[in-house]
Amino acid sequence: MGYNDFILTVNSSSIIILLGMAAVLLAATRFRGESGYAAAIIVLPNVPVYIYNMSRMLGWHNLTLFMFPISYSVNTLLMPLLWLFAKKNFDLNFRLKPIHLLHLLPGLLCLGLCLAIPTQERIASIQHEMTGDDTWIGDINTFIIFVQMVAYFTVIFRFLHRKKRAIRDTASDAEWVQKEWIPVFEYLFAALFVIVMVCYFIWPRTDAWLIQILNVVAMFYLVYNSIAHPVMPIKQVAENISEPTDPNDSEVAAAPSMDESQMKEVCERASQYMQESRAYLRPDISLAIFAKEVNIPQRTLSRAINGYLGCNFFEFVNRMRIDEAKSRLLELKTSDFNIDSIYADCGFRSRSTFFMVFKKLTGLSPAAWLEVMN
Repeated sequence: MGYNDFILTVNSSSIIILLGMAAVLLAATRFRGESGYAAAIIVLPNVPVYIYNMSRMLGWHNLTLFMFPISYSVNTLLMPLLWLFAKKNFDLNFRLKPIHLLHLLPGLLCLGLCLAIPTQERIASIQHEMTGDDTWIGDINTFIIFVQMVAYFTVIFRFLHRKKRAIRDTASDAEWVQKEWIPVFEYLFAALFVIVMVCYFIWPRTDAWLIQILNVVAMFYLVYNSIAHPVMPIKQVAENISEPTDPNDSEVAAAPSMDESQMKEVCERASQYMQESRAYLRPDISLAIFAKEVNIPQRTLSRAINGYLGCNFFEFVNRMRIDEAKSRLLELKTSDFNIDSIYADCGFRSRSTFFMVFKKLTGLSPAAWLEVMN
């Protein structure tokens, strides 16, 4: 197999695989959650580029000329789509507005530049690309994507970091645990981008096959997790999340406004109320709700839990839930409980969340822990 045949095989296979994965994703999730955005990430920025590469290799001149401006514009959509995917999953108040159309400007710029090129020059540019060297429009496109990569990933990772802290500090259920694969996916894409860029600068012809192979790997991860973890953050909890306004808020527990004895008093009061009321069994419990019930200012309660107990509200509640689950697991032989039904009675929203939190705190799955205890 020659090099051109290899490129043709990689691009044609990638088109079939990506379209198949998008179809499977939409069919399996029935358009629930953010599957539509995931499918857009799979198809829009990738398939037109691969069609352009394939038609160029096959000598389909009319299709190549038609796809030339499209391929150089849609590949700028990937970073905005990754940003949108993160926002839609972790910010339930997010709505698309006319100002967000500004994200399309890089693509429109590339489209305009391509359409401004006379047909004969466009043909010459395509032929020049076949030699493995890039053209001026390719250099501009690469520069735009590189700038997008740096800017968008910076914004995305800062946003996810804030959301992680906000959820874990104020919500008792494991929304972050259920969706922690999304930051991993974003980090995976960032790593792949770096690999692709380094390889491209070493040998530009890698953009005709390496990107496609790595994209298929990343998109498989996206499809698998979108199907395996379709649960969305709970609206009621999300509405009670107040993100820290101070970037150093994680250190607020050490602030001199509360000494250790004051934090101890607050924690003892909160723990006593939590145990007596068994509020930890309620799936909807959050820092805002609990602070109101126990009549302690939300910020004071958060500082005390973080500073004295060395954990956040998320961990504070789930520790009690796991203790409850352990007690019920030990009663399995003399009751109607089973491992799969216990999670709901202990305040968890899903079986997968219960298993993940249980294993994180005990190092064992519920079944393995029960076997050790028996």
